Amino acid sequence: MDFVGLTLYERFGGEERLTLLVKTFYRIMSTDPLARDCFATHEGKDIAHSAEKLAMFLSGIMGGPQSYQEKYGHPRLRMRHMPFAIGDKEAEQWLYCMKKAMEEVKVPQEVQEEMAPYFAQVTGHLRNR
Repeated sequence: MDFVGLTLYERFGGEERLTLLVKTFYRIMSTDPLARDCFATHEGKDIAHSAEKLAMFLSGIMGGPQSYQEKYGHPRLRMRHMPFAIGDKEAEQWLYCMKKAMEEVKVPQEVQEEMAPYFAQVTGHLRNR
């Protein structure tokens, strides 16, 4: 496939694949013992709501529909995540779940490689413990 001129969102596979990625990500996070600390930050929270927000956010940063900003405004990720204890373990587990989900959903390798540094930067920025 020729990716020239396509946004990351389009190269990724659009809304359907993004929705599948996020569902897979949260399934892994909620069932994989290697993600228990990260999943604990979601205790008592509506995972479906978190999944919807993550899909909307990822869509926007990948050049797709800007649904998150239209509905919630600027992401302010650090501020929105401050109530949750996010240390090295939680950040590493989040990255582990996302990497595993991208592999399972068969996200094109070049797209995974383009997204990985962004995810690493953001998880580093969200650490507050």
